[in-house]
Amino acid sequence: MIVGICSTHIDVAQGLGPQGAGPYKHLRCRLFGSALICTEENLESLVSLLLSIVTLFGFYSLLAFGLGIIFGQLGVVNVAHGEFVMVGAFLMYALAAVPFWPRLLLVLVLGLALGVLTERLVLSKLYARGFLATLLAMWGVGIVLRQGADAIFGSTPAAVAAPISASVDILGVQYPLYRLLATGIALLVVAAGLLVLYRSRLGMAIRATVDNRTMASLLGIPPTLVISGTFAAGTAFAVLAGALQSPMLGVTPDVGVSFLAPAFFAVLIGRPGSLPGSVFGAFVVAVLSTALRTYLDETVAQLVLFTLLIVLIAIRPNGISWRKPQWRIAPTPAAQNGTPA
Repeated sequence: MIVGICSTHIDVAQGLGPQGAGPYKHLRCRLFGSALICTEENLESLVSLLLSIVTLFGFYSLLAFGLGIIFGQLGVVNVAHGEFVMVGAFLMYALAAVPFWPRLLLVLVLGLALGVLTERLVLSKLYARGFLATLLAMWGVGIVLRQGADAIFGSTPAAVAAPISASVDILGVQYPLYRLLATGIALLVVAAGLLVLYRSRLGMAIRATVDNRTMASLLGIPPTLVISGTFAAGTAFAVLAGALQSPMLGVTPDVGVSFLAPAFFAVLIGRPGSLPGSVFGAFVVAVLSTALRTYLDETVAQLVLFTLLIVLIAIRPNGISWRKPQWRIAPTPAAQNGTPA
């Protein structure tokens, strides 16, 4: 809770910190010019808050990136995205006999296969029928996956052991090492995906197919293969997110439902169709979610979060600009008339 703000200092009073971080005691920050200098009575609480934001951002960015690929590139509203996350978590639980890191790669491959099967068997005949047909089809896929998981594993939360139990000291905060590794892997995967899409011939082929399938086919690009691969990649990102997050979750058939709304809001905030924008939107959602859960009850925090996000999207329906502003010099009247100034 912020007690007082003036031009020279900010006081933060007693309040609950992030989960496992303990209570805030008193943190006083002073502004020296444009720099914010904090003196510590319990600076660890602020560090813990920032680490929680970064960890949640890594997870949400992978979710939003996968959803953005499917929604932005194929125009499919994948309402089964949360269930794909659940599949990744349950696969990590079911394959517990396999060492963790090889298991993670195996789950990623299975996620690709799931995406190909879903696109070929469910979506391939529905693109021509429009938005509603694909949305209802993916809604049905989500129900099948959720009910199937309930039939196989039951509703009792399953636990996945983390491969690393050690913690690291970051400015006085003991933070689980696995969370940092999972966040780093998620962000590296997202960065690699952006490089492939915007800096490679494969990415150019994908974007060309999305823009004009007929022209792409005439240029020798196989549209069917590209579309299936794009959907499979988006699915695999969701499955990988669930697999990475599984040691931090109680895995149930409904675990993915709560992740769908934040992922969609991240895509919408960052401008639909813009994959870097989806990553930026994930950062906004992670900051708001972590900050609200720090100071408010879980239920109230969720209510306030989604209210703020809805208002934000209503105000900026085309998304928030995440690019640096480009300053241009307006042409003089003489230049507009084609005469030298």
